[in-house]
Amino acid sequence: MRVWGKGIALATAGAALAVMLAGCGSGESEHEGPEGGTGAPEPEQADGKGAGSGKGADIRAALTAAARKTGEQASYKTLQTGVPGSGHSEMLFQKAPSASVIKSWSKPSSANPSGFSQVISLGGKTYVHTDEVPGKSWYTMDDTAYAGGDKGSGESRAAGYVPEFTGALAASPSTRRLGEERVGGRAADHYRGTVVVDELAAYNGPAIDKGVRDSYVASTRRQGMSSVVIDLWVGKDGLVLKSREEGRGSKGPELVVEEYSDFGAVPAITPPPANTVATWKEFVDGLSQRS
Repeated sequence: MRVWGKGIALATAGAALAVMLAGCGSGESEHEGPEGGTGAPEPEQADGKGAGSGKGADIRAALTAAARKTGEQASYKTLQTGVPGSGHSEMLFQKAPSASVIKSWSKPSSANPSGFSQVISLGGKTYVHTDEVPGKSWYTMDDTAYAGGDKGSGESRAAGYVPEFTGALAASPSTRRLGEERVGGRAADHYRGTVVVDELAAYNGPAIDKGVRDSYVASTRRQGMSSVVIDLWVGKDGLVLKSREEGRGSKGPELVVEEYSDFGAVPAITPPPANTVATWKEFVDGLSQRS
């Protein structure tokens, strides 16, 4: 599981908050056929070009443009999965005003018997679905609940890992265009590269923002991964349609797959009805009474 940012009172708030910070997908990986293969990039030919078409500068320009155009979209939907059985998340991202919805389905646990979590971020507030407060179905978090955490994690995670994956691929000399495939019924160019973490950490070029680079390197190192294979599919309209990151960390194989859709067509994101929302104190009191 890839975790970004600092923990946000997870022990107190329970498993529902984990969806704000984590992506699905640790576990043993499986090959997914032509759209999700996990092999190494194709070897270079004698002229320095990969088996796929496109020179390095052209690839970097295409990936950089795709990241920029995708990031400019007013809204889109992200479906994030990992290995079969690890659960999945559906995320709606809205750029302005900044808002997101994250729904996650995972294995049931004592902290989350249903395995379902939902978080809405809107207007500087975070609403978390709960069954712990009688008569309420949500609670909202105040500043003390964050305990110094990254308040932007929920909204930024709903946008997916487009800046990280496109930037890392654009910065890697191994990245090649493998050809044209179809993703969600749309024609797309398939790119693949092996990103060596130490090399990315030393990269100082235009392919990836320094802050994005440092955050991605730190997260990957925390997982114990020295390199990852990243696949990216860019539609003919220049939008990123799918991404896949795979590597082996200290806890075994890691896998994150994201599919992006509904560009500019995400329904308006609204807060839950006020009479269904409990305060942070009411939520914590509900937990205390249960225990």
